[in-house]
Amino acid sequence: MELLTLNPGMLIWLVITFVVFAFVLSRVAWKPLLGAVQAREEGIANAIKQAEEARSEAEKVLAEQQAKLASVQDEIQALRKENKAMAEQMKAEIIAKAHEDAQKLRDRTHEELGREREAAIAALKEEVADLVVQTTAKLVGVTVDKSQHAQLIDESIRQFGQKN
Repeated sequence: MELLTLNPGMLIWLVITFVVFAFVLSRVAWKPLLGAVQAREEGIANAIKQAEEARSEAEKVLAEQQAKLASVQDEIQALRKENKAMAEQMKAEIIAKAHEDAQKLRDRTHEELGREREAAIAALKEEVADLVVQTTAKLVGVTVDKSQHAQLIDESIRQFGQKN
């Protein structure tokens, strides 16, 4: 129980030891500790500053990339519109060309049919003329040469045309 009692001599030595220990610590250890703490604070402050700069740089790069992306998307939309217009134009040209080719084919077919009709009429006239000459020769007993025969046929056709 003696240890729990307060002794004035021990108290004085305790205070003197504490003051000496604090003085030694302030001279030897306190400055390096404060220097280390201050260096750590500066390091943290620099790290925070660098992080903020990196963040602002990242935001700047992000904004640039978003602007580029928007530009590319606009360009893609413009190309789509241009390609669609070009496709529509090609479609119209192909349809116009097909109509033109069909009209040319109709015209050519009409011309060919007209020529074939004329050729068939001419062949029919010649055959009718030959039959008429043969029939006339058999009935009349007189032979008609080709020039007389052609003249008779032309005259018969004209007379037939006037009646109708």
